[in-house]
Amino acid sequence: MQQQTFVSSTQTSSKLNQLSFALMQDAVRPTEEAFRAMYERGYRTWSNLFELAMEDMKAYPTELMFQLETAFPHHPSFPTNLNTDKRFADTVLVYGTSTWTTTQPPCTLPSFDETFSIPVASGRPTKITISDLPQSAFSYSRFANEDDDHTTVLLLAWSYILTARWAEIIPGASAPKYSDFEAAWAGEDNFETGGSKKCIVDVGDVDNDAARWWAAILALEGGWDATILSNTGCILHSPWSTKLESEHHFQLLRGKGTAAHHDAAQYFAPSFATALRYLSAYCEYHNASAQSQTALAATLMLPTAKFGGRHVRLPIPNIRLKPTPEKFTINVFSWMENVSQLDRLITLSCNARGGDAILGSVFYASDIDCNICGAWLQGSFAFLDSDVVLDPHILLRVLVKRDPDVGFLWLGAFIIGAQAYLLRKAQGASWKIDLSTSAWTGTSMSFIQQPVSVLPTGIQEISRADECRLLYLSHDPSYTTPPLFPFAPFGSTAILDTNIEVREHISCGQPHGLQYKGLAWHCRGSKRTMTSFTQIPLRAKIGNATETDLIVKYNDLDYEDDDTSMRGTHHLFTWLRDVDGFPIAERAIREHEWIENLDSDDDYEEPNDR
Repeated sequence: MQQQTFVSSTQTSSKLNQLSFALMQDAVRPTEEAFRAMYERGYRTWSNLFELAMEDMKAYPTELMFQLETAFPHHPSFPTNLNTDKRFADTVLVYGTSTWTTTQPPCTLPSFDETFSIPVASGRPTKITISDLPQSAFSYSRFANEDDDHTTVLLLAWSYILTARWAEIIPGASAPKYSDFEAAWAGEDNFETGGSKKCIVDVGDVDNDAARWWAAILALEGGWDATILSNTGCILHSPWSTKLESEHHFQLLRGKGTAAHHDAAQYFAPSFATALRYLSAYCEYHNASAQSQTALAATLMLPTAKFGGRHVRLPIPNIRLKPTPEKFTINVFSWMENVSQLDRLITLSCNARGGDAILGSVFYASDIDCNICGAWLQGSFAFLDSDVVLDPHILLRVLVKRDPDVGFLWLGAFIIGAQAYLLRKAQGASWKIDLSTSAWTGTSMSFIQQPVSVLPTGIQEISRADECRLLYLSHDPSYTTPPLFPFAPFGSTAILDTNIEVREHISCGQPHGLQYKGLAWHCRGSKRTMTSFTQIPLRAKIGNATETDLIVKYNDLDYEDDDTSMRGTHHLFTWLRDVDGFPIAERAIREHEWIENLDSDDDYEEPNDR
């Protein structure tokens, strides 16, 4: 068995207890001075990230484009024999089981399995509109300092391509089929440039099959669809199916003049490989292959936008009739040689909960407790909402700097406008916790992922964070689900007041921590397909609150209105004490106004993932 190592993540619990006592005005709330200091830490941390981002102004577009080809090499992909759960009227689910180990012999703390689900179908296509975006909105062409902007056209093409690949993987899914809707064509002789609601797209010297495909890709009301039938009789759609609804409409132009496909029935929607070749030819013709990478990043985020309950607004394409050379050359069709990586990205994209967790986690810090995390987030967003970062193109660079490995996901989120939803959730520490996605991507997103501290002999107390970790690792029936709130509980518990599982493993002499070991997909015929996994470390977040001449603005500091800390504290003590109750030593905590309604429904609930 491979040797496992666990590194202590906290100070000894006695020191933590003394520190917590010094910084708290009562049994739960920090003092106003401590709250103000944490607010300042958040403000200064993101200010420093802003300074770092401004030093690398020219680096981001290129780096983010190429991230897609190598991102998250340990992320699993769907096998082709998955068992699909079609019981629901609005989605189809597939399942996997993650296996976790917690320690090493001779400790008897067992390994455990956790089953998860990923939606692979949607009740409706994503609604997309195109319009002139206001100057305050994010625009990829402005971000990359490019004149041409093909991202809307390329996103619509990628939505088809990902869907065609999805249909090859997901059992029961039908391949894309054309509808009766098509974009209009214009011959070279009657080419029109007038009309603010018309957008001309030159697809190059293509054959009739390719021309028919582009007419479907850019059609209003949806020129194609790919579906899967639920057991309830509902027709469901691929996660990237789109429906274009806009006052602006596309008019197509090609080298051979008006497309000759009067008998639409003779054309069949192309396969994944053929559609990818059509897109590659377009990108070569327009020197737009680099923009294709960014459009792919945006397309991957469509399920997350839908998860947030919003439609997508995209800019009117700005396409020159005479293409100009681009700075970077990427062969779009090379994805055929890297289809295993594309399959990983498809699986990541379907898992909107995981994407939500990855991006929200940029606001997580492992050394911030639940009862003061609101101050950290108040200070963080006081800077991010300031005039300095008012420009969304700058905001994107700052967020990417915090965790560069997930930068392409942030880029995709900004292109489709999903960042507002993601940041709104992050401001309340409401991002999802997805431990499997964390392991697959090396993303730190919750205190529960940190190893249990190795305590010295004779210690009389344990930090509540380590108490929670041991309870979850023991996987007692009352603790099979991890806490949903990411920040750790404050303070310490006397060892005599902990339950038997905690006491046993405090003194067993072995390190304890959450270690991901592998995945089994639930496949047809009650079979399971195992995937191998190499343990990867969690990435450290970039940024700290170094002292500078920065003037911290305290306009948004509100000590009295700290709902985030209150909800998090309430949730964690519900999770920790709701089964066995509070020990006598914690009576003041039990009676605190943040905790006293313990028997009521927990405020920190997750919405229905479907």
